[in-house]
Amino acid sequence: MSTDELKILKIGGSVLTEKSSGVFDKPLMEEIKRIAGEISHQPGNLILVHGAGSFGHPYIEKYRLKETRDVHGAIITHMACKRLNTLFCNALLDKGMDAVPIHPLTGIKVGRDIEIELEFITGLIKNGVIPVYHGDVVYNRYRDRFEVLSGDRIVFELVKLLRCSRVGFATDVKGLIINGELQDEIRISPDILKEVGEAEEKSDVTGGMKGKIMSILRLPQKSEVLIFSGLEEGNIIKFLKGEKVGTRLKSD
Repeated sequence: MSTDELKILKIGGSVLTEKSSGVFDKPLMEEIKRIAGEISHQPGNLILVHGAGSFGHPYIEKYRLKETRDVHGAIITHMACKRLNTLFCNALLDKGMDAVPIHPLTGIKVGRDIEIELEFITGLIKNGVIPVYHGDVVYNRYRDRFEVLSGDRIVFELVKLLRCSRVGFATDVKGLIINGELQDEIRISPDILKEVGEAEEKSDVTGGMKGKIMSILRLPQKSEVLIFSGLEEGNIIKFLKGEKVGTRLKSD
């Protein structure tokens, strides 16, 4: 498999779920089904990652998992994240795609570094399978504690490992907005972080758009990154076809 042909698509939790502060476990089923249908148009050589949305962030806040060692809360949070992943994978299967869930708690080794088994992933893709990762709680063996692993961080680790040249972030906004204006194309740098606004009235413990930009800054220089609205019908099809959509970010 040529990694130049490999696409990685991250679908934000705010696209798949109701992510307002205080809302738990509320999927947007019509959006999930629509997105699955769009992916079915161009399913080849694809890795999917999705956010946890209201199946993750409210639990992390409730159990204060970023500050405390609450094993019970970590497990409850993981089980909620799995429920959303199951809903999404079932929607993909209903559209005829062989999508397999990969839960980071059991499918990614976390310690001093994050380890993803390369041969396992490439083997799945070669056999026409779509790996579907998600934001999750993971066990850090080095720190001996549970911690949060965001979908954006998983994307970074996958790109670093696979040298993927095209990455898409389907979000609930049209693209990267700076000073109130939607950017068509921009060369990213740490200075951009000062211009990116905070998400309001949303439950997000993984950094929102700023966290996303920080992850993008660490991607290999040749990576083409697109941030676009996953709520706008047809955008995901355009991305998978290799078309320009939303904001194109260049890190070189």
